[in-house]
Amino acid sequence: MDASDASDELAVNPIRRERRRYLDVAEEVMRSVAIGLIGAGDRLPNERELAVRCQVSRSTVREALLALELSGVIEVRPGSGCYLTGMGIHSAAVVTPPADSSPRELIEVRQTVEPAVARLCAANIRRAELQRLRHLVSDAADMTESLPDEGLEQFVGLGLAFHRELAAACGNSILAGLTGHLVDAGEHPLWVLVDGIVVRDPDARTRQVREHQAILRAIANGDGARAAEAMTAHLGAISDRIFGPASEPARVTRTRRRGPS
Repeated sequence: MDASDASDELAVNPIRRERRRYLDVAEEVMRSVAIGLIGAGDRLPNERELAVRCQVSRSTVREALLALELSGVIEVRPGSGCYLTGMGIHSAAVVTPPADSSPRELIEVRQTVEPAVARLCAANIRRAELQRLRHLVSDAADMTESLPDEGLEQFVGLGLAFHRELAAACGNSILAGLTGHLVDAGEHPLWVLVDGIVVRDPDARTRQVREHQAILRAIANGDGARAAEAMTAHLGAISDRIFGPASEPARVTRTRRRGPS
């Protein structure tokens, strides 16, 4: 990201947790760095804007900025503002999967990671984040019927955005960063290609939307276990649609050691 004012990118949201308020503000800034919304050299919003966004007092914001400055995360430039130094926080980019990862490898990792994301979302998601997810699902639902080939990439993009937004709302910056890389269309064009082939079928698009709706219902109800189950079922269905259902004997062969003859 260019060294510029990052006011429009910072993912700060109203604070809910009961603890020292300035730590919550500092955590929101660091989370925005970890998931790639802002980067080294960017300028933070001013005190007043941060106070409004986080629904805290300006004195609380000043405490948070002081803590970040002492930690080496930001540099305060008198008369100019607070800038991210790139020090004191590790980006989730360190866990970026290789760009040439196969679609099968990607879905296997997603099946491990994303149920945990869904479970956390049920406990941590905020109203505005839930509303954005509902809009994504609604937009995808409008595309389940006849769709020209040029619209398939858009449908795939909406599905990946759903997973990316879920990850950003889970409250864990490491999971958010990892999932963001796993569902980045630019980093994994082969995934976009194979997924685009599958969703040419209107029934496949409809099933995907319904699966996303099931995940979202569980999250909106605060049911973490059900959300994780719905995510597991969804990613398993994606795998089956792309690669075909694995036969039961094959699963046994992979998971069971051979006993003595």
